[in-house]
Amino acid sequence: MDVLPILFRFLHIISAVTLVGGVLAWVYGFLPGLAALSADSRAKVENAAAAAWRPLVLTSIVGLLVSGSWNFLTNFLHREGLSRGWHPVFGVKILLVLHVFAVALLATKPGNTKRGRQLTGIAVSGMLIILLSAVLRILSK
Repeated sequence: MDVLPILFRFLHIISAVTLVGGVLAWVYGFLPGLAALSADSRAKVENAAAAAWRPLVLTSIVGLLVSGSWNFLTNFLHREGLSRGWHPVFGVKILLVLHVFAVALLATKPGNTKRGRQLTGIAVSGMLIILLSAVLRILSK
């Protein structure tokens, strides 16, 4: 059994779960819980949480870039017989991934007044990426 594909798949999944799951927890659990606080207290808590979450965001992005690149180069770069729709779906997925990476970095900046809206956008894009990944799995068979 080849261990390397398993390790890279694990890295990819755990990085995606950390990034998208963290955003979903923040949007649907953390932000509603802060509604009872005053605006000043809410901003302080949000900024502290963003500062604590930023290293996880950076680590997840690096993990996804490394494992995603390895997966693409070893499995799909020279593969024959991919469905006609595979490349456009993959292109849309990559554009959404770049959106998630950029906005996740912006959302963890201190003093960000648009954080809630940005995190909601990441949550929607993240779920679309997961859906497109399932479509790509079917199109690559």
